[in-house]
Amino acid sequence: MKKQLIVFALLAFGMAGTIFCGKCVAQSPGPAPARTVDTLETVKEYLLTSAASDFYEHQPPFPARFRRVRLGRVGKVGKDASYRLCGEFFPANEGSKAKWIGFATIKTSKYEQYLGPTMYCSDTKMIWAKTGDLSLTLKKRLDALKSKGTGM
Repeated sequence: MKKQLIVFALLAFGMAGTIFCGKCVAQSPGPAPARTVDTLETVKEYLLTSAASDFYEHQPPFPARFRRVRLGRVGKVGKDASYRLCGEFFPANEGSKAKWIGFATIKTSKYEQYLGPTMYCSDTKMIWAKTGDLSLTLKKRLDALKSKGTGM
């Protein structure tokens, strides 16, 4: 008899939620929100914009030209990847002592940019994207910032 009372009480309490709630619908937990995975195109655009902005905001030296600019990553695509924009620039107004200088722009929670020789672009685990040379694209972005800043 005690077992029947316990079962009855459990059923009554279970139904009470339905009776008092009216139009309540049981909410089953849905799938966890998907982590946003950066596409190669968004990473490329972000790093090009970040590199151009950094060159513009933190000068001298101001780049006159770029060469061998390319996008790569270390690690698996997704959360483990470390994306990097690597290349060289030739500083303006350096005269005959000007030499090509390496740079690396790395996507972090924002970005970091390094000038000079770094291990970031010579990592043997680097996987280069098939985007081709991005030198002209980076130069155009930098020139656009320069023309906005000078009012041209």
